[in-house]
Amino acid sequence: MILYRGKEDFNNDFNLKKVLSLSLYSPLLGVIVDWSCNEDLSFEFSDNWLWNSSYHWLMIMEKNSNKNIRSFLSTKNINLTVWSEVFLAYPNNTMYGIFKNWHIFDIYRTAYEPRGQLMIDVVNETFGKWGNRICKYDKRSNLENLTLDVVTIGNAYGSATKTNSTSITASNKELVKYLRTYNLDRMNYGQKFSYAIMYSLTRNVLNLTMYIKTTNSWGYKTNNKWDGVIGMLISGEADFSVILNAIRPERLEVVEYSAITTWEHCPSFIFRQPRSSSTSMNIFLRPFEMNVWFAIIGLMLLSTLVYYTIIYFESNEVFILKTLSDIFLLKIGTLCQQGTVMELTKLSNRFIVLLMFLFSLIVYQFYSSSIVSGLLRPTIINIDSLRELDESGLDVGIEDYNIVTKLANMAAETNPYMKKIIDKKVKPKSEYLFAKDGVKKVKKGHYAFYTDPASSYWFVNDIFTEKEKCDLSELPITRPEVTGFLVQKNSPYRKLINIAGNLLLETGIMDRELQIWYAKKPKCVAGKTTTEESLVSVGIKDIISLYIFLLVGFIVSIITLLLEKIIHHLINIKKQTDTNRSIVLQK
Repeated sequence: MILYRGKEDFNNDFNLKKVLSLSLYSPLLGVIVDWSCNEDLSFEFSDNWLWNSSYHWLMIMEKNSNKNIRSFLSTKNINLTVWSEVFLAYPNNTMYGIFKNWHIFDIYRTAYEPRGQLMIDVVNETFGKWGNRICKYDKRSNLENLTLDVVTIGNAYGSATKTNSTSITASNKELVKYLRTYNLDRMNYGQKFSYAIMYSLTRNVLNLTMYIKTTNSWGYKTNNKWDGVIGMLISGEADFSVILNAIRPERLEVVEYSAITTWEHCPSFIFRQPRSSSTSMNIFLRPFEMNVWFAIIGLMLLSTLVYYTIIYFESNEVFILKTLSDIFLLKIGTLCQQGTVMELTKLSNRFIVLLMFLFSLIVYQFYSSSIVSGLLRPTIINIDSLRELDESGLDVGIEDYNIVTKLANMAAETNPYMKKIIDKKVKPKSEYLFAKDGVKKVKKGHYAFYTDPASSYWFVNDIFTEKEKCDLSELPITRPEVTGFLVQKNSPYRKLINIAGNLLLETGIMDRELQIWYAKKPKCVAGKTTTEESLVSVGIKDIISLYIFLLVGFIVSIITLLLEKIIHHLINIKKQTDTNRSIVLQK
């Protein structure tokens, strides 16, 4: 849409806002102003919104006035910036009263006054076409070493335990030095990745200098007021952020995103897969179903009865077992593949014992192989939800990192199981740990740690063995969030930063920095090769039920012995009393 206004439109009742209003169907507006017809030298523009990218201005100037562009902009209160579309056209000479040649200038500033510089580019005519640019930002990517205020996160650790583990100070030079340093402490990797991207973007592409300010919050709305990074952007304390921020709908109302990155933000629970607690308790009963156990016991009783019947009628002068308890004990020994101490003289007894040995051999093979395979192939508990995590009995900790603790508390507001986990397992023990300490606990087992895997997986690669890496599981409680850099609402630098960010992505610089700072989940290689480490060892907890069974047996044996001694002592006393009584009667 092109709008032309003449001399009569610049009267006192001229409503500029009404005339230059935009609509959904007319998002762009072209305006031609002929200043040679305007005799009102006191007229000036009062609003900066007229110079945003939605308005394309062509201003026809008086002849030989191109030397006073700065004075003209100041007089008319035209405050330009890098996204302004303003062309000034000056006539050069005339022929028969008609202007034949023109000088056209593309003017803009690198920033609103008083910052930045006024840039005046000559637009040349080539083959009847004015200008040869494809995009206006082709020639505006050089901001002439402009200094802008930016914001990042300073001390993001220790918010839950009221401690501070980082060496970031308020000094801008020390802050820049820290963000450019690759430390083995594996901390602040999100901030360092963000700075690496924005440094390449601002210095190498835009020729821009950043003055870094810090805050301790990414920006959350509390009591209808935004804090942290977003709060500083709204108040104008910073022009854009040099820290990644998750893209969320509620933030789009007050700020805008630019230079979307490939860094995904997805805090998750990491833990080593626990073994089933029922495995160690019933490992010696699990090989057979209950009906099989009842069948074995029934067969033992039947063979005992048959054996007793045969031996009852057998005449053996060397060794004869005639008590049911002795025969039953002998049958248990046969089932356990133990030999018999008696000499069998009858064919019927030999036949029944032979059948029992064959039966015990087959049962023993099935039983022992099942136990061995059960011990060496542990049963894994699959934890796929917060409810299963709560019921698993694992200890739980949370990384003492600003955004991680914030997301955990936000999840607790909507998920009752997360709230239960925090209230009963985290807060009573103050299980807020730094990433390295939390990963060490995960290595020991029976521990779930809520952390940002993008940094914690560096510690996993450093500390875990290959076998332990294969046991590692991950439980995200939210979807992965796409991240980007924040700019002020209606910022003139949004498009410029976005174009520069795409350039870094296309040239591979962003992927290179991602590989340096973003840790990926370790791959399991122990399961593909057989090594000494990959072999499973049977621990004491796997056979603890056997020791308990033996201990109970020892206790029952001792109690039985004491009862036998007491009964035997009482019997002897009774016999002695009867003997003394009979002697007295005889006298």
